[in-house]
Amino acid sequence: MGRWLKMAFLAALLIGAGYFFGTICSQISQAYELMLSPSRELLNLLLWFLLALCAVAVTAGLAAALLRPVWVGITAFALSGLAMLLGWQVAIASGILVLVYLLTASLYVVGVVKEMNERIRFSVHPISEGQGMLLMALTLVACGSLYLGYAAHIEREGFSMPESYTEMFMEQMEKQIEARVPEEERQEAVAKFREEFRHATDEFFERTVKPYERFIPLAMAVGLFMSLVTLTRLLAWVPTMVLSIIFPLLTALGVTRVVSETREVQRLVIG
Repeated sequence: MGRWLKMAFLAALLIGAGYFFGTICSQISQAYELMLSPSRELLNLLLWFLLALCAVAVTAGLAAALLRPVWVGITAFALSGLAMLLGWQVAIASGILVLVYLLTASLYVVGVVKEMNERIRFSVHPISEGQGMLLMALTLVACGSLYLGYAAHIEREGFSMPESYTEMFMEQMEKQIEARVPEEERQEAVAKFREEFRHATDEFFERTVKPYERFIPLAMAVGLFMSLVTLTRLLAWVPTMVLSIIFPLLTALGVTRVVSETREVQRLVIG
């Protein structure tokens, strides 16, 4: 396999991971109802997000370490950003978020190359060391997708309390009413209570929440960002572990090889 073909393969892996991450962002943008009423579906989406994040982190590490010259690596990241948009949505707002990822990725590539050039032996450490900002940028993209999706929903339909919450409150109050009202009057009392409760709830949201509903998506996105950043920091060792397995495997398969170089070093000393 030729050198350029190998680099194309590594770039394709990064591009594919970018597209995969974009599809997860598309799902997150429609997950605002899951955020308000956590369920097994939300847990599944979180696991898919972590898998997509790990896929981008691993392929980004391979690209930063092996794609040379540097502009080849940056080009691969640019194509992965384009694939991310195609997997998510091609729009100005999403493009700005992906641009943040591209700028961070470019700095990551340059930093990895600089660190590796200053080392005597190859190590995964400089590759994993700079991934903190990259993971944070990807988390920002995902949370931005939630904000954009929820903000568009509220602009169209306004904010409403999840039906599951409303039903839970009403059921608790109905039990108290049924315990106090004679059996023959329960059905009428419960129906009247439901009507009054929904009217009071609608009036409360109209008067108290509606003036500030445009800030709800931002608050939700910020809260999610802080939670995911903490989670990704705890799991940052996973891409590093995967890379430490992949690099020796690539060498064993003949995709990469170890090259020893002799360099002339200049030092200033007292004559």
